Amino acid sequence: MEEKLDFEERPENNERKRSLEYISKLIENARKLNKQDDLINLLEIQKLINRKKYGLVWEEHEEIVDHEMAKQIPVFTEDIKKKMNGVKNDSHYNFLLVGDNLHSLHLLQKTHYERINVVYIDPPYNTGSKDFKYNDEYIDNNDRYVHSKWISFMYRRLKIAKQLLTHDGVMLISIDNNEYANLKLLMDQIFPNGYVTTIHVEMSTVQGMKVRSAKNGNIVKNAEYILVYSKDGHHNVMKHPLYNRTNYDHHYNQFLIKENNYYNCRPISEVLQKHQDITRQLEALGLVNKGHSLSNSKIGIYYDSSELVREFINKNADLVVRDHTSVTIKNNVDYLEGKVYPYFNGKRKYLIQKNKDGIYTQKISFSTKLGKSDDFKPEYGPLKIRGDWWKDFYLDMGNVNKEGGVKLSNGKKPLRLIKQLLKATSDKNDIILDFFAGSGTTGQAVEDLNKEDGGHRSFILATNNEGNIAEKITYKRMLNINDGYASHESTPINLKYLKTDHVDKNSDTLETDLLKYVKTLVELQHGIDFENSSFRIVTKRNQIARLDLKNVTSVYMRGRVHRMMIPFEQERYELANVKIIDIPEEFFGEELREWI
Repeated sequence: MEEKLDFEERPENNERKRSLEYISKLIENARKLNKQDDLINLLEIQKLINRKKYGLVWEEHEEIVDHEMAKQIPVFTEDIKKKMNGVKNDSHYNFLLVGDNLHSLHLLQKTHYERINVVYIDPPYNTGSKDFKYNDEYIDNNDRYVHSKWISFMYRRLKIAKQLLTHDGVMLISIDNNEYANLKLLMDQIFPNGYVTTIHVEMSTVQGMKVRSAKNGNIVKNAEYILVYSKDGHHNVMKHPLYNRTNYDHHYNQFLIKENNYYNCRPISEVLQKHQDITRQLEALGLVNKGHSLSNSKIGIYYDSSELVREFINKNADLVVRDHTSVTIKNNVDYLEGKVYPYFNGKRKYLIQKNKDGIYTQKISFSTKLGKSDDFKPEYGPLKIRGDWWKDFYLDMGNVNKEGGVKLSNGKKPLRLIKQLLKATSDKNDIILDFFAGSGTTGQAVEDLNKEDGGHRSFILATNNEGNIAEKITYKRMLNINDGYASHESTPINLKYLKTDHVDKNSDTLETDLLKYVKTLVELQHGIDFENSSFRIVTKRNQIARLDLKNVTSVYMRGRVHRMMIPFEQERYELANVKIIDIPEEFFGEELREWI
């Protein structure tokens, strides 16, 4: 009888188990002997051994904002002078949140918990070239904690961002090879089973100084990455696939000619041969010898080379077909051998042909391959669905500094890239969040998409104001778009500009202080503006009777105040057809509970 090997796939587990058992005995003995110092130390060792070892491990670092929130409550205040009301007949607003994005995310937990459909961020890449600040100091490559500080910084923000996503929400993160590996492990920890793919974006070519580097044996950087995660783990996040132009598929080499209730099928070369202007052009291009017949095997070459061939095939794309798979026909109809018939199964139409063996095959029309591409220069022609390789975005980089009418010295992403990411992953009424807003490309991408497809997507941009970036760049770009800075055609925007402020947790009037800032949270939550709408807000008991209900449709009311309404007051609101919407107590409920 063969001896069974004593094999453990993870032998370190046995070592760990033995160590824990031994420490447990020491702990038990320390308790019996009342050795408190030993007990405390042994319990700490037990905790360390029990700690998870697989995955990303890093030194945790605190931030100044953590200490601020221990003593102060972040709130939003509005800069009324910066409000934009480009769409006069629309009460819906987008938002620019200015301040540390950890504060902004903390407040968004109150207003947008599980409400964000798509998060796109372009965080600092931590290259060591003054692109990443931690606690007001730039982190360079000489810092021994260069990576752990970045990971700590990202971890806090990504954890909250996950909570903001809808159950099927999607997160897209731009990154390069400096922190890609760490970010991938970090996201795997925050989004277990949520990884969808990594999109590779061609952001540069081997030219200029890169040629010399490549000749010296270096593998030069041409691509950046976009990590894609879904909250619930679903992989089909591309709701609206993107397409690139491709060459003609030479298998589409048959042409249908209508006759009675069926089609005769002919080689497409025979049909093209009858058009003298086409044959003359092909002869002039050197693709056909004068007086010779066209070749059906060269249809792809003719299409890609001849404008007249392309025009003819595109115009008759429904009649240009290729063979496809065999199909089973349910109804027993006497179809003629070799003829092509339209066949309906429910609402779907097929083209079928019976061969000499009585087997039916399907024909596919070239029109199913035709469309306008999503390339740098969109073309109408045969398409292929784009995968995880997004090429030619280096072509956009030549104009990126001019996009939006603002300049950003480092890290500005092409508008087409962000626009296509959102086009692919969002629906027309989705909420898009970018909490590393930078130059505001995400905001313009949302507005451009809405303009193109009639959507009503809304955006929330969050950024700090270091170097007045929020005012001079992010906000300026929104103004430029609203004013039609480049195309003489504006894209009207409704935007509210909110800044983070703080309320002292130890204030003797904390409840009154916090009530002052409920208004901005309600506006943020519902995307509205109380000043220019039929909406009103009531946070105090004495405001119920004083409120003029003329032209008012909805009143957002503090729940406690709503419960204090007497029958007469309720009747007044009902007769005016005013809807009362309770303001969530959790806006500042946790902070007030601590105060009490």
